[in-house]
Amino acid sequence: MGGKSLFQLARQEFLLAAGNPKAILIFTAFLPQFVDPTGSIGFQFLILGVLFLMLEWVAIAGYAFFGKALRHWLSRPSMRRLFNRVCAGLLGSAGIGLILARRE
Repeated sequence: MGGKSLFQLARQEFLLAAGNPKAILIFTAFLPQFVDPTGSIGFQFLILGVLFLMLEWVAIAGYAFFGKALRHWLSRPSMRRLFNRVCAGLLGSAGIGLILARRE
């Protein structure tokens, strides 16, 4: 854990997520359309916010698990080179796809 406690890591993640423009957009533009104005708005936002944080936690745990699994694989230079070439090929293909896409 790099010397940090679980609380310090959770606090760091909260501050990072709170300043994330994606999170701000979700809470200001996306979630309000699911709030019933005739009900308790604060309670509805609380439920939606808790659900968002739970899904965010699952995503972060998935990234951590995937990163830990890839750490050993990518520690070998040949595998790292293969990974870089595959990623470059995918990005290059996406660029070619954008160039060839029709504008309508």
